Amino acid sequence: MIIKTKKVIAGVLTLIALLILFCVLFSGNYVNGNATFNNHFEAYSFIKYSGLAFILVGISAMTIKLSFRHEKIIKLLLWMLIIFMAIIALIIQPYAPVYDSMNVNEQVFELVQNYPNPHWSTYFSVFPNNVPITIFLFWIDFLFKYFLKSMNDLLLLNAIVGQVLMLLSLHSLSKIAEKIYGYNARNVLLVFCLFTPTYLMQFTQIGYSDTFSLPFLIIGIKYLINVFYNSNEDSPKITDIKSINWGLCKNIFCSGLYLSIALFLRPNVIVALLGVFVVLGTFFWKQWRRIAFLCVVVLFFSFGAQRVSEFTQEKTNYYQLSINQDNQMPTESWLLTAYYLGGRSGNEINQITDKYVSFSQRKAYIQKELFKKIKALGVLGIIMTWRDKANILFGIKSDFGMQYFSSFRNASDKKRQNWYEATYRFLTPKMIHITMTATLTSLFSFILIPFLLHKNRRQTTLFSSTSFQKKTILLLILSIFDSLSLFYILLWEVQEHYIYMMLPFLLLLGAVTWTLILENFIKRQRK
Repeated sequence: MIIKTKKVIAGVLTLIALLILFCVLFSGNYVNGNATFNNHFEAYSFIKYSGLAFILVGISAMTIKLSFRHEKIIKLLLWMLIIFMAIIALIIQPYAPVYDSMNVNEQVFELVQNYPNPHWSTYFSVFPNNVPITIFLFWIDFLFKYFLKSMNDLLLLNAIVGQVLMLLSLHSLSKIAEKIYGYNARNVLLVFCLFTPTYLMQFTQIGYSDTFSLPFLIIGIKYLINVFYNSNEDSPKITDIKSINWGLCKNIFCSGLYLSIALFLRPNVIVALLGVFVVLGTFFWKQWRRIAFLCVVVLFFSFGAQRVSEFTQEKTNYYQLSINQDNQMPTESWLLTAYYLGGRSGNEINQITDKYVSFSQRKAYIQKELFKKIKALGVLGIIMTWRDKANILFGIKSDFGMQYFSSFRNASDKKRQNWYEATYRFLTPKMIHITMTATLTSLFSFILIPFLLHKNRRQTTLFSSTSFQKKTILLLILSIFDSLSLFYILLWEVQEHYIYMMLPFLLLLGAVTWTLILENFIKRQRK
């Protein structure tokens, strides 16, 4: 029964990834160029992006060959380039937050400057889901209160914090690749990361919930893998009580802490954790004590984060939400957005959600319109909506959200603004093409995953003969990617920059898969 369950889970996770790839294969013109969504930028044809993807595979092969002799030098060089890109972005493209993240940052500045008697914006009565990130940034920025003389100072500080967290998360991601799959996989991953400039330069500067939740999720997953991975024993069994040591406890507590922070900042992280625990519970079920202990620790720290947040709210006179329920948005409004306009927000949706002032009337009307829309779509229409949403996230017409982030900090300095905008017009199309190359290369790796997971006629895989844990960790990473992707495709609205919650895990999957294939090919050539 357990063996069949393992096969089903591995098959379902692989199938979801292949379906996403299938959608992407038909996301744009094959020969002629494409316009990105909303026609802001020009995108290449599918064939041209595919050619660039195979060039990146060639660069990865070259990286592996060089790493056999100079792996530390290659690692150092790649890290220097990544860090340089993260730092230079703060100078040449200091992106300003847009609507939601600007509301968050303005509220943080209000809290920092006027604590303990600040005024809370009514925005947070409508969108209470953005209270946690506001509280979190307040905890950080309050430490630097006497250095924050203007809003620009706060935006710069939060951008620096975002860049630092991003680099720490990439370090954790590289540690996962190196620990499980070797230094070649780590170096190829760093190459893939270097080929995602929109992520390195733009996403981490905007100071929003996913910006700060994602690094904690990645770091938490690194410690979680340390809990279950044993390089000396490729087995799901751990029965010796002596294996419970300080190192194990540290990994469990660190994993629980970081995962709870990620969950606090971005509640949809719960779907990723559910995917992770399904894989752990199926493949490492004999380690159920560790799994149970980890769950308890995550719940403990999550409860603690929530209590500290509530305490902070009480100290800052946060009461709008409890006073006027009519300012709140019903949960059904998010589902309406997920399906009404192909997963996009828009004026038609706003007309529905804003028609009634009373919360109960608004909720009933939104439910009515939602059911009407679902009925009108039918089964085929719903499937087509899922396809379109997958293409917005991963398709070749994506601009990775760059259309929304064309404003910059230091708005009062017109000369600098003109220079930023000129640099933006020059750099952005190139950044989009490079990031799409890495994205498509990683998506192509989904074709290879079944060959890595399933035995062939010779009863071997491209992993070593003792590969249980390697395969399980690959499935664990795949479960995170799939669960977060399905959340946006099935239940939420989609924007191009929402890909970033899945992108690091996609890059890890791509780097590991291509490394295993290329290593096998290079070793055969040497024989």
